[in-house]
Amino acid sequence: MTGRRDYSVLLVDLARAYGGAEVRVLTQARALQDDVARCAVATLAGSPLHQRLLAEGLPVETIAIQRGNPVMAGVLRRTIRAGRYQIVDAHNVQSILWGHLAALLAGARGRVATIHSDYGREYPGAKGIFYRSVLWLDRFLARQYITVTDVLQASLTARGDGSRSTLIYNAVPVPEVPLRSVDPVMRPAWGFGAEDFVVAIIARLKPVKGHRYLLEALARLADLPHMKLLVVGDGPLRPALEAQANTLGIAERVHFCGFVEDIPAILQSVDAVCLPSLSEALPYVLLEAAAYARPLVVTQVGGMATLLQDGETARVVPPQDAAALAEALRWVATHPVERQAMGLAAYALVKRAFSVETMVAKTLQVYDRALA
Repeated sequence: MTGRRDYSVLLVDLARAYGGAEVRVLTQARALQDDVARCAVATLAGSPLHQRLLAEGLPVETIAIQRGNPVMAGVLRRTIRAGRYQIVDAHNVQSILWGHLAALLAGARGRVATIHSDYGREYPGAKGIFYRSVLWLDRFLARQYITVTDVLQASLTARGDGSRSTLIYNAVPVPEVPLRSVDPVMRPAWGFGAEDFVVAIIARLKPVKGHRYLLEALARLADLPHMKLLVVGDGPLRPALEAQANTLGIAERVHFCGFVEDIPAILQSVDAVCLPSLSEALPYVLLEAAAYARPLVVTQVGGMATLLQDGETARVVPPQDAAALAEALRWVATHPVERQAMGLAAYALVKRAFSVETMVAKTLQVYDRALA
């Protein structure tokens, strides 16, 4: 089936922060405007996603209560009924919990869950148990699943839901021509020079992202004083990470710049991107970095392990291994010809397999099946 669909879609994303799932929701909302009768996003009032949707003039269903409030189900039910939404596509655990319950109560048949992460691994302890429980119970509500990595798809297949689950990779706009040089214009604001080799980590400051191992790796590279680290993002670990940098004696080589909206500007001013995660699906920043042909150093977890080949499209090392991370960073810093070739190979991979058009076309096919 091709052409414009006559159904309406509500994307539900109740996240308070802005991450990869929100990038996908924004991309999807933007692209679906011409492909369905109506597409809007239900999101928390004042959230970063809400602000971006308003800035782009995209349709928003503003939710003005806290997502932990049980009244949320009733609010979303009224929203779904008033908007006559037939498809409710929920994009994180809280959204799946409230969105699909509300969709059931409102009589919306097309209940789709987009799974962005192995939430049980990402959130250990009671929170992880709760998230796994929500997803297990949602098996009785969701009619179709979308996964963003091979690992997540295999997980749903193993539990018996493969027949109603579809792997659809994240997607990013890819420049027609890869960026071969570095523009150091932003470096003075970071305290770095044009001659420095700047590695960026772009991620929430949370344990699962592995910042501590990257700081330990940088400390092992004292003989490369021109290697600097740009930490992009915010989160609860910032004070602890700043203290760790001081303890390791590398504080002058590390700059914490907090949350940044213009990631492409960051990517144009750094030499490499490192993602030392302990658990990961398929982070948008990986695709964005590859789209700018930036050399990647990543850990062998989740979608990063299945997508990238060590030495060809990235340097891939075991998680929680500061020594291996340090050696991979050393190699990238000291092999300029090889690292450029590696960045260009990653660029070619993303340009070939991760287009927005492909993501949207496959998503519409899932929506069609959810209503069948």
